[in-house]
Amino acid sequence: MPSPGWQGDDPPNNIHEVYDYVDRELKLLKTRLATKIEKFFYGGIEPIQFLLHVEEIFKSKHRVKRIKSMIPRVAGMQELDLFIRTCMEVRRPGGVRDAGFSKDIQTFATAFTRSAKALADLLDEVRDIYSIVQTFCRNYQSLEGEFDLKWARSTNLELKSTLDAIDQLLTDAHPGVNIKLFSADKFSLEVAESVDSKRFPVLRLFPDLFQKFYFCIHLLGKWRANDQIYLEDIQFRLIKTKRLQRLKQEEYNTIELEHSNILSSIVEKRLRVRTREMKERIKQLDQEINKLVHQNRGMNQEKSQGEHDVLERKRMIFQNKDVADFSKDIDSILGVRKDVEILHKKLKSLNRSLKLNEQELIARQKEKAELERDYEDTRQAISRSNQLAFERSELSKEISIINEKIHELETIFYRKTDRQKLEQAFEELRGSDENG
Repeated sequence: MPSPGWQGDDPPNNIHEVYDYVDRELKLLKTRLATKIEKFFYGGIEPIQFLLHVEEIFKSKHRVKRIKSMIPRVAGMQELDLFIRTCMEVRRPGGVRDAGFSKDIQTFATAFTRSAKALADLLDEVRDIYSIVQTFCRNYQSLEGEFDLKWARSTNLELKSTLDAIDQLLTDAHPGVNIKLFSADKFSLEVAESVDSKRFPVLRLFPDLFQKFYFCIHLLGKWRANDQIYLEDIQFRLIKTKRLQRLKQEEYNTIELEHSNILSSIVEKRLRVRTREMKERIKQLDQEINKLVHQNRGMNQEKSQGEHDVLERKRMIFQNKDVADFSKDIDSILGVRKDVEILHKKLKSLNRSLKLNEQELIARQKEKAELERDYEDTRQAISRSNQLAFERSELSKEISIINEKIHELETIFYRKTDRQKLEQAFEELRGSDENG
């Protein structure tokens, strides 16, 4: 035969044993209330019909002036007992019907007394379950206030209020009940509308008590069920938050690796110095290139002028060879030829300078292009490094917040499920029972 589970004598192994115990006990209490106490009180008769019949007895007996003047209303067992004794003393011929009424009123009085005792015992058991639910089904709010725990506070207040009302009604059942303690809805209100419960509060007392007991059992079951939902919600949020933590950590690790690779290939401090140096060198190269371009332009102009001068000198030689007195112009021709030779040498030197200038210009332009590429790569590396550093910082903050949330959720979850915490709760419950 399977074990019945936790019986409340020793600490529970887990919170689900408490849930099962509460469910089982509430079911037993509800069954006992319905099949033993309530059924016995009404004697198997439909409740409203039963109460109307008892009311008819009260009204019938109240037709006797002495009874009506002595006992104007029946609000508790004390007045009910006086009502019965007075009816017995006052002899009034009523035949079989009167005898039947007397028997029925005695039966009602017996059911009243026994039901009051049974409900008092039941109240103690309900209070025991209430203590267990209060102790083990506690709710803890997170720092962000993401759990709606208004239901727990309102349920607890309703239970306390209803249990206090039951206790007061049972306490006043003998001297006389206070009709202000009756419920203002459901079956109790239906009874109030069917019978004269202001004149005969005893008629409404037990229907109201039964309703209150059913309501308490319902609230305890609702609290227990909501607590399990609350626990599952915490567990779900814990799993979801841990998944988010893992994803953020993976993202952080990827960024950290990329950042480390950048920093390992280029030491950031030297990188910045090198960047400044490259920037200055590029400016210097721009100046040198401009200077070389200017020189190149000047030398090209000088070359063009030299070539033009050579052509002019050669033309002058050819013009002079037809001259009649050739001897007179020989010196002039020789001078021109010498000028042409000098210009040729100058042009040859200028061409070499131009070639060197062009080679140097190409070298400077190539160096500038390479520096500009290096500068852009370096600038982008620094920019990317800064971006990655920022992203790492932001992710680190997010991960820190997520870790705090996980710690908080784990604390709440383990408060409710950890074996040691359950043992502490059990000892606290046992201590309160002993003090009570």
